[in-house]
Formats: sequence, structure tokens, C-alpha cells
Amino acid sequence: MIGIEIVKSQKTREPYPEARRKIIQRAFEQGLLILGCGESTVRLMPPLVVEREQADFALDVLDRSIAEVA
Repeated sequence: MIGIEIVKSQKTREPYPEARRKIIQRAFEQGLLILGCGESTVRLMPPLVVEREQADFALDVLDRSIAEVA
């Protein structure tokens, strides 16, 4: 399991739950299921066996989703 905390500012580290919700929704719309955890963390739970193409797809969708919300 991997967690990515979404914050408003790296300096203040203030949680940003609204952005997390949007990232999760946008990823879902593009075919990637990710979960929230706690107040502002995105949780990734990849399978034990994963193909390179699947990992690349997941990272691309996650990157696009974060960029669109930011």
C-alpha cells in the first residue's frame, strides 16, 4: 500500500481534502480506482503481480488527475 498526502502548501502541510476528492473522482473517470485514507491522503493498493503496461497506465492517470486538480 502506498499513500500520497494531498496538501495545500508544502510549507504549511495543511490538508486539502477537497483536492483529494477531485483527484479520486477524476482518476475513476479515466479508469483507475484509488481510495482515500484519513483526511487528505490518496491510497494506492497495486496487486502483487502487475504488468509494466498496467503500472504505466496507473501512473499516467494519477499524474494527469493530480495535474488537472492542481
